[in-house]
Amino acid sequence: MDMMRFHDLYLRLYTEDLQANGEELLDQFFALWSEAEESGIDLDTLNEEADDCFHRIAETRLFPLAACRWIGELGRVEISKPLLHHVSVRYLQHPELLRFQLPKGLELYALSAASRMCVMNVPVPVSLGWILSLNEDLPTSSRLTSTIAKIVGLLTTEYPGTCMRLLKSENSPFAHSQIAQDALKRLVAAGTALEDLPYLTELEMPPAMERSFRYLRRNESRTVTDHAHEHSLFGTVTAQHFKYASSIAMECVANGEATDMTVPMFTHEMSLELPQTWIADPLRYVLMMNSLWNGSDE
Repeated sequence: MDMMRFHDLYLRLYTEDLQANGEELLDQFFALWSEAEESGIDLDTLNEEADDCFHRIAETRLFPLAACRWIGELGRVEISKPLLHHVSVRYLQHPELLRFQLPKGLELYALSAASRMCVMNVPVPVSLGWILSLNEDLPTSSRLTSTIAKIVGLLTTEYPGTCMRLLKSENSPFAHSQIAQDALKRLVAAGTALEDLPYLTELEMPPAMERSFRYLRRNESRTVTDHAHEHSLFGTVTAQHFKYASSIAMECVANGEATDMTVPMFTHEMSLELPQTWIADPLRYVLMMNSLWNGSDE
């Protein structure tokens, strides 16, 4: 199979009108993927060749349609994972919930996709935004009500800090949603109840344990830093490490002339809330996710 066909399709995804031809292009991409998969091409190679197409789909209006079909209707994990990877990278630290324009005629598949995206660990701005978008766009039904209650309850239980931050955002597209307001009230009440619990000195770390904990954290940080240095692009340019510098000067050669170039240095921090059940009982969390996936078609 000629893998250059993915490149040709990628160019069409950028040049053609996605509003008019998006559905056709998505069908062609799925057919091309299925053909490559059936021909026995290694999955890693296939993901690499189709990576640009996934990136383009994830950042455009095609994502809701692709999610409904590939995740909700077909449940194809192999093609859904790389798509959701690009979505996760794009919205991992997104400060607000996302408002999706869901495709018409795929309401049942959109409900199934809501559950399965939670299982596949998409960021909370995506999963919570998706289910709240369903509440805004779809007509009321018993399945919609039960799915919304299940997904919103799951997300607020597993990611309470992230959900509270997103629901409190002044620019939230769901500021007037009653379901969002009720979820925020429950989170605030739970946080207040937690703060009102008595402080138990018995749970404090003894000095020896605190020293051991600080040592472990310092050792972990050093390991992460060493790993980053090994794979750093900066390390291919210079072997010098400037620990406290805010900018550095590097010598560059262009057209046979050596010039100095100033490169600013900055730090970047990010935080990610892990599922509460996974922290406390990983096996139970796996069983919960399996049940959520299997029950998404009911």
